[in-house]
Amino acid sequence: MWKAKRKLLTIEQVSAHPAGPSRLIRGRAPGSTELSFTPAELFGAMAQCSSRARTDQRAARAQVAFCKHLIAQHVDDINDRFALLNSARDLKDYVRKAMTGLVGDGIAYLQMVRDGYRWVDHFEDHVVHGKRTTGRSPDFIFSRSNDLYVALAESKATKGTSKGAFNERVEDGYKGQVEPYLGRKIGSWIASHGFAVGSWMTSVKRAEIFVHHTALPDPANSDGPDPKEGSDPTGVRFGSYCGVITLLFGPEVGEAARSRLWRPSEQRFSTVEWLGRTWILGEEVDAAAIVTDHRGKVVFKRTWSHWFNGLAIDLETAKRVFAYIEAEEPEARMLENIPEFGSELIEAAKESGGAIFPDGFAVLGREEDLTELQPNAIPPKAPASPVVKTDDIKVAESVVARLTYHETETEATQEEKFKLPQALIYVTRE
Repeated sequence: MWKAKRKLLTIEQVSAHPAGPSRLIRGRAPGSTELSFTPAELFGAMAQCSSRARTDQRAARAQVAFCKHLIAQHVDDINDRFALLNSARDLKDYVRKAMTGLVGDGIAYLQMVRDGYRWVDHFEDHVVHGKRTTGRSPDFIFSRSNDLYVALAESKATKGTSKGAFNERVEDGYKGQVEPYLGRKIGSWIASHGFAVGSWMTSVKRAEIFVHHTALPDPANSDGPDPKEGSDPTGVRFGSYCGVITLLFGPEVGEAARSRLWRPSEQRFSTVEWLGRTWILGEEVDAAAIVTDHRGKVVFKRTWSHWFNGLAIDLETAKRVFAYIEAEEPEARMLENIPEFGSELIEAAKESGGAIFPDGFAVLGREEDLTELQPNAIPPKAPASPVVKTDDIKVAESVVARLTYHETETEATQEEKFKLPQALIYVTRE
């Protein structure tokens, strides 16, 4: 059973495709040919990818949780190389395909993160301007820091196809689902390059990655896209955090955040100290406890039930996102200067059995590493960033811990409940 062993995946083949005549299309090649990840990283990556599709979000989250435990049964905890064991072949076809697809999405996400991308959103959440040339489309949009242009990505995965046939399928994914949208205005952004990332898991000894990507520009044509072309990745970055909010608090809150009909400053959040930083805990909320008030704002009823789900977001990151949600006129610069996480912190998260992703989302580590759970204290004030309006920062300053206790509970009972924020802890708010 796969519990903690770090696994390796190698990019077996990299194929470049001509960028096309538009000067807006300027390719990038994968910067790394080997991918290392822990069980928590793969689980978090799968969750990130599944939380944004236009489907039943609760069903999607349940499927990811199910596959997390299912994968552990079919990956060993001994060998260095990642592979799905022979036992996976005994699964029903529809179960195996669902698991393989989710794993492939997670691997594609981790590969993009290793290449320096920080934010991800689903392609179908953005409007394509002009006439579509195909009914097919890519899975994801990725954004990097200090880059106005974005990358498109399509994920492919298999557990039963030969290498040659699967590589052709990945190539078709690039040509048929990524390439048609390069250089076009979609939403507020333009994709200057793209990838099709294929996870070949047929072998029971070592899975492999195939990558098809937009070719690097001709050195003779050094002129890049004109910044005046109007690409703005803010919609992708904000959509990325709406997906994180969905993971933390459920689809109703996530959709309300995307529509900016949610007021974080009026909510109560639970925080925990982990690895020297403060994190807002994800809490599953009973959907029946969420209502819309007379102003169209989404709020919680006074009485509702919930439990921690082992997911979190960095507090300083959350304050900037919350300020953007509640700003009267949100600006792109409000999502700039998002805190970054150094390699030492990311490594410490792995050692703790958790994972930290570049957008500030995290899978929490072992319970003994989590300290100072604060159900009632006000989190520290976010430092005012020179690129964020002071008034907008103030909007987020009222973020406080969400949980309260029953008066009939003893201190010992309360301590026991708050001892395990990583598990499914059931509490009731008055």
